[in-house]
Amino acid sequence: MKDPTAALEWHPGPGAEELVRATARLQVLTRQLLDRERGLAAFRIELHAFETRYRKALGTRYARLDELAERLDETAGPAADGAEPAPDPDDPAERYPGQGLPGGQNWAWGEREPEKEPERRVVSDDAKRLFRQLARRIHPDLAGDAEERERRTNLMVAANDAYEQGDVAALERMLADWHASPEAVTGRGAAAELERTLRRIAQVETGMRRIDDELAELEASAMGWLRRRVEKAAREGWDLLAHMVHELDRQIGEAQLELDRRGGDPDAALSWRAG
Repeated sequence: MKDPTAALEWHPGPGAEELVRATARLQVLTRQLLDRERGLAAFRIELHAFETRYRKALGTRYARLDELAERLDETAGPAADGAEPAPDPDDPAERYPGQGLPGGQNWAWGEREPEKEPERRVVSDDAKRLFRQLARRIHPDLAGDAEERERRTNLMVAANDAYEQGDVAALERMLADWHASPEAVTGRGAAAELERTLRRIAQVETGMRRIDDELAELEASAMGWLRRRVEKAAREGWDLLAHMVHELDRQIGEAQLELDRRGGDPDAALSWRAG
């Protein structure tokens, strides 16, 4: 990393001392950004490991309980006058919430709704105009070195994606970001370099805010919330996941007994217990 005081030699003249201070601040912020990036990466790894542990312990049990609930629904008699039957609080089929997850989610075994085919958008004249303006400014052929070429190439890929989607807002945002970027500053001397440095500072600060927002979003997610609950329980001396496993096994047993009482397949209970 460059020595901030060297700016006095590289860019002598008015504004050089301010450039030294801005360069020093940029170095501090860049280190802070790197620390945040490492922290976010570590948190993602930890959260993924917890999710794997959670799904391994509970996923098949949720799936089995869901299967039993569907079979109980199938064996239930029709309601009088075609009305929906009232929920029975004593029926195991009615009593398997998401084990304390926010909103009672029951998605532990990873089922998702099938993805819809994306609609093909017609590219508007505004999108074409914005893309041409952006391409003239960020094209990789305008790069001065290999690092800048790679960055411009990535920008062009993103611009192409936005253009193909007809995303005018994204193209406008990319164009505005380019105008505010250090690369958009022309000229030499302390004043021009100071402006570039200040813009780099703004970019780093924006990057740190985005990391903070993503970290907060991960912590507020259902899996992040559950992870905090499990860690809190561990500090208090008990295993929340083991408790959830025990509770699910109890509900599975009750549901299977009710299905057997209604004439269901008893071999299914034996196979579950054997597994």
